[in-house]
Amino acid sequence: MIQDAISTISKDGSRARRHLICAALILAGYPALAQTPPPLSPPLAAAVAARFPQPVQVGALIGRTVLQPLESQPVLGHVAAVATSSDGTVIVVVNYGGWFSRFGGVFGIGARPIAVPVAAMTLLGPYMEIVGFTPQQLDRFPTFHDAGAVPLPPEDDIAVGLSKPSH
Repeated sequence: MIQDAISTISKDGSRARRHLICAALILAGYPALAQTPPPLSPPLAAAVAARFPQPVQVGALIGRTVLQPLESQPVLGHVAAVATSSDGTVIVVVNYGGWFSRFGGVFGIGARPIAVPVAAMTLLGPYMEIVGFTPQQLDRFPTFHDAGAVPLPPEDDIAVGLSKPSH
């Protein structure tokens, strides 16, 4: 099925082909790079399709506050960049943690960049939520170093799922 979909996109290197391959790799559960999180679990991968992915310009995501999907919606960090890792996975680089990030500041003292697969994130109005991982799991993510990652231009579109308010 994936092969049929890929073969219907005729232009090599097209954005549609790149995004289709990224989605296929995520859904197939291919191993991620050492600096990216583990592959998505089957329940999470199945949930991605149910989130009604919408095209969003990369530039519109930079600087967004990232929340945890709980009723209290604690701030986890802020979007620093969107890139494609060397294995083709679209990742959102989040300045995670830090003291001031908990209070809505753009730069938390002690924050560090982590790479989160775009499939584990959703849009909630002007915010993003990490729905695929708990804060305890995110604490164990390695610090992101951009070796092999290619930043996506601000005018590129990526598909991001939608989220309902947690309260």
